[in-house]
Amino acid sequence: MMKPMKNRLFLFAALLSMTQTAVAQKAWITPAENPNLKDSVTLWVDIKKCDRQQLAGSTEDLYMWTWKPNEHAVGHPLHNGTWNASNEALRWTSAGNDVYFYRMVPTEFYEVAPAALYANDIHLLLKKKDGTGDSNGEAKTEDLVIALDPPVTGPQKLSTFPKTKKKDTMSTSASDVFTLKYDRNLEEKVALQTADDFYVYVQAKGDNGLYYKYNNISITKVGNDPNLAMSDMGNGMFHFTIIPSTFMAADVPAGVKLIGLKFQVVRKTIKNSDDTVDGTYEYIFNPNCE
Repeated sequence: MMKPMKNRLFLFAALLSMTQTAVAQKAWITPAENPNLKDSVTLWVDIKKCDRQQLAGSTEDLYMWTWKPNEHAVGHPLHNGTWNASNEALRWTSAGNDVYFYRMVPTEFYEVAPAALYANDIHLLLKKKDGTGDSNGEAKTEDLVIALDPPVTGPQKLSTFPKTKKKDTMSTSASDVFTLKYDRNLEEKVALQTADDFYVYVQAKGDNGLYYKYNNISITKVGNDPNLAMSDMGNGMFHFTIIPSTFMAADVPAGVKLIGLKFQVVRKTIKNSDDTVDGTYEYIFNPNCE
């Protein structure tokens, strides 16, 4: 059965209008695009997205407890404090609706070089001033990680929006809007440099290690399904935008979790290798932003 056509242009426009890494994440950083770790940035935590809900709806101040990339020693002005008396310097600001933020210059706060931040990321949790809690557990979130990656240098022929994190891991979950971008201006195959009929061969990766084709379509039949067509955005740029969990819902068996997607970009009609963009590109969703 043919699946309903997705309005991918609308989804892409909607995606551009929101903060790219804030979608369905527990913790993130802004600016999201290549933040300057030697300048002021903002850390965010959405309590509603956390696994532990002991802080949900709290009207008390919340504080950061952080230990990586560097945990300050007792006596340091940015030391965590004690579990039942957090350091006032680590108090976060409420943005409403259980979302909290904290501004810092990461290299100054942690007293490390950018390389240490990229290598270790930022590890933290939020807690009440006194994190002791009650019979329901300690008054804190679970341990959270804000991933930090060196800026990607140079243009990429195939890329994603939001951008990938370490080892092609997405900053979002399978339930968030995902865009695959193809820059034809970087294409080396002469036969593709003026083409405009690009489609995407899509396979979902399950947590059982198996791959499932969209609509069980073989790569040579991709051009028969308009749902797999890339949108021509002009200036040699093409986009394919979906919500993976919805797009692949009929293809991934019940009980199997969608953990990633594999793509190959091809022309509508494949006669030979000149009609396919070299390379298979696989992306894994972030398990921490379910």
